[in-house]
Amino acid sequence: MTTAVEFIQRGLKQLHTSLEKTLGELTPEQLHTVPGGHPKANTIAWILWHLVRTEDNVVRFVLQNRRPTVWQEGGYAETLGLPPVAQGTGMPTAEAQALRLKDLALFREYAQKAWASTDEYLTATPAAALEATVTVKPFGEMQAVQALGYICLTHAMAHAGEIDVSRTLLGLPTAYGA
Repeated sequence: MTTAVEFIQRGLKQLHTSLEKTLGELTPEQLHTVPGGHPKANTIAWILWHLVRTEDNVVRFVLQNRRPTVWQEGGYAETLGLPPVAQGTGMPTAEAQALRLKDLALFREYAQKAWASTDEYLTATPAAALEATVTVKPFGEMQAVQALGYICLTHAMAHAGEIDVSRTLLGLPTAYGA
């Protein structure tokens, strides 16, 4: 029988493959296009940044007792000219739409390192340790495994659907599950 951790790990692997496909095949213009020109829609670039930053923060900072994130260790905020701490939660729409991934190769490097860190954590952490209670702002207290399942996987899958709608509006095939 599949354990919860194995389920999460497989889901994240599928998600990461889909996100990597989007990063690899879309042009900078497509990544930064506001879907349908809608005043409240997020760009694919913002969603990708938000997802990777959120996973990095949850896995490193929250679940590993304030371990520096891959974002911090690699100096990616400075190099990419993006917020050093923020991950986009609660960001005003205009600010989110203005966010630019100016160096896609460097952002992909960051994403791959963050995802590898998550996989390493899931592989090395005993299942019993994932029963520990952690605090994830703004959601509150939950078990570590719930933080992984709710935030890193389920929340991210919802955004992956948002990316696929955006891809459709750009006249492109969907990426998830491909």
